[in-house]
Amino acid sequence: MTSKTSKTRRFRPSPAMIVSCMALFLALTGSAFAVGKNTVRSAQIVDGTVRTIDLRDNAVQSPKIADGTVTAADLGPDSVGTEEIAKDAVTGDEVADNAIASAEVAPDSLTAEDLAANSVGSSEVADQSLTQADLGINSVGETEVAADAISADELAAVNVRTAAEAIANGANGGISVSCAPGEQILSGGGQPGNFGVEMTSSRPDGNGWLYQAKNNSGAGSTITVFAVCLAP
Repeated sequence: MTSKTSKTRRFRPSPAMIVSCMALFLALTGSAFAVGKNTVRSAQIVDGTVRTIDLRDNAVQSPKIADGTVTAADLGPDSVGTEEIAKDAVTGDEVADNAIASAEVAPDSLTAEDLAANSVGSSEVADQSLTQADLGINSVGETEVAADAISADELAAVNVRTAAEAIANGANGGISVSCAPGEQILSGGGQPGNFGVEMTSSRPDGNGWLYQAKNNSGAGSTITVFAVCLAP
């Protein structure tokens, strides 16, 4: 009996076939790989590849922003409001020339302390806007009044204050009268009760008028003094 001997042939795949099989496997199963927590770091991220869409809302906070790196170009229009500005942080250096107009100033908010010395001139005062309340006591002198500018219409009421006194024959006598409180003496004079009473003096006396005379009439008489007073 003749016996046959069988031989087993071993098959060794070539490197090219191995690569082809791996490519086919990846194509059929996909190329997803599981990434562990905290395994992706800066070295694994290509520069310039992280976009806005890759960041969650509110993910970037102050600790993630380098000091001094935010500029005007990084801020949106009207993004800085009152709450973002520290108290007393804005000074004259931050305000552009002529940037503050009437609309930015609250009514009745400016006081004398906000105005520089001699900063308000004629051009800043509206015509006929100043009243007596705006003028200080004794602030208007001779140099502030134009020649022939004051007429009777500009003067307050004029009051005449009088007083009378008896004077005996051959005697000297005098009498004075004062303007009322607040009034100002303008002029004055006196008048005898009858002829023969001669004036010896007529002059201002404080804020009033003094009249003096001698009675040579041969009988008793009277003298009267007048003070012309400007009302307040």
